[in-house]
Amino acid sequence: MTDSYAAYCVLDSGGEIAGDLAGLHACDVWNLSYRGMGVAVSILTKPIDDVVTGAIEHEKVVERLMQTHAVAPMRFPTIFGSGEAILAMLERHYSGFQDDLRRLRDRVEFGVRVLWPASSDFGLRTSDCGFVSLDQSAIRLGGSLGSETPGKLYMQERYRRHKHHQMLSDRAARFGRKLDAALSASAGEKRLRGFATDRFVFDGIYLVDKNRQVRFRGAFVDARSSEPGFRYLFSGPWPPYDFVTMPVMEMAGPANGTVVPAPVECPGLMEDAART
Repeated sequence: MTDSYAAYCVLDSGGEIAGDLAGLHACDVWNLSYRGMGVAVSILTKPIDDVVTGAIEHEKVVERLMQTHAVAPMRFPTIFGSGEAILAMLERHYSGFQDDLRRLRDRVEFGVRVLWPASSDFGLRTSDCGFVSLDQSAIRLGGSLGSETPGKLYMQERYRRHKHHQMLSDRAARFGRKLDAALSASAGEKRLRGFATDRFVFDGIYLVDKNRQVRFRGAFVDARSSEPGFRYLFSGPWPPYDFVTMPVMEMAGPANGTVVPAPVECPGLMEDAART
């Protein structure tokens, strides 16, 4: 394999990286500089066989550098075929990276997801939807159970389930808006993926000043305590992957001249340990 360059992030400095820092395959990381900024890179002398280990090594480099620099993190794996290709990319997108580095300075990323509980009703009763259960001796909309036709019972049950689902969705959406308002008060920017979808009650990513992390976490804990029926996932602080506006689209690769990195979501959310 012809030597390639693994790229980790754009830095707000053209100087040398302080201290020893190893990246993929334990190769040294250095700063390939251009006009006061640079890209943290290491030589990639062989293919990445273990993707999980590689992603962890990549993440460690970015997290280490964001302790002392403003960084615009790059997705794993971002690979260039030559140093010249990296410099050409920096020249092409110089002003955009300048804007990103200013905006992301001293900020970190948090992810918050709220999942539907194992029980689909989480406290709602059938009678809350305007009906009594069909396993009782009568139903509100039509006399005794024995007098109802199968078709009518079927339609009543379908309608009951529809109303039940609607009430759940409305309750979840109200909570999602409440949660977002509480978190947004401590965040600079956010990326929301909708309220009360089939997969999640809430799914959001927030850009938070480092000196407001405690306040952000407190807002999450308070909101979670107000609605214990859901399941909560909390992630961060992470480098601000989802708030970089300059995607690296043109990367020269060693084989066919173009390498496009696979999109990766915010690093894995884990169930919040304080849930219980």
